[in-house]
Amino acid sequence: MKRPARPKRTRLRAGAKARTRPTLSTQQRGKLEEIIGYRFKNEDLLTRALTHPSLIDDFGGGVGFSNQRLEFLGDRVLGLVMAEILINKYPKEREGHMTKLFHHLVSGPTCAAVGAKINLRDYLFLDASMKHNRSGHYDKAVADGVEALIAAIYHDSGLDAAERFIKKCWIFDTLTKKASEPNANPKTRLSDWCGAHQAAYAVYATLSQDGPAHAPVFTVQVEVDGHGSATATGGNKQEAEKAAAAALLDKLEQND
Repeated sequence: MKRPARPKRTRLRAGAKARTRPTLSTQQRGKLEEIIGYRFKNEDLLTRALTHPSLIDDFGGGVGFSNQRLEFLGDRVLGLVMAEILINKYPKEREGHMTKLFHHLVSGPTCAAVGAKINLRDYLFLDASMKHNRSGHYDKAVADGVEALIAAIYHDSGLDAAERFIKKCWIFDTLTKKASEPNANPKTRLSDWCGAHQAAYAVYATLSQDGPAHAPVFTVQVEVDGHGSATATGGNKQEAEKAAAAALLDKLEQND
């Protein structure tokens, strides 16, 4: 009696037992290590960091075959290092402002941008369907690979080595600049000034509302306790608050 055929996945696993997992050539490894500024002592860690979960079935791999567990750890290592970097870089900033910067710097799109900077996709081991799959608003396979690479360096040489990689490869200038652009909302910039100078947050008060219903004029005052106040008008409350914040910022920045 003819035995029924095994399911496709079972056949794949059985056929994969004899397959050797993918690795970088000596030339590829040397080039990548030169780019990231780190040479691995344990090549297997680098190989796992570059192995996407899409290959698990093809190679009959177990839980430690792909970079998923390293990605999990790398996310935490990145968070610790980045929090310390921000604490040291902004000694006068309030927690709220640094939290905004932190989430931006450790986000998936940021990790993907770092991966693009070091051309990490060229070194990832992906199955055929993933090689050209960059769906979504960022390249998740590359972002995950960056976090896995951080963890691999951490396992290989410790936290200091992981920190050096992050400081070398991260895109700090373009990412942190967004929080203090001169064209940003004046109210946001005033809040940032308060955080940087350890001052109480600004308080807004509507002093009056004049004019006809179709063309009202709001007068608003903003005050930062111990640092001064400013008054401005606008066609609506939000517009008046922005104008008042801009006026107070002019005074405060002149005195810095």
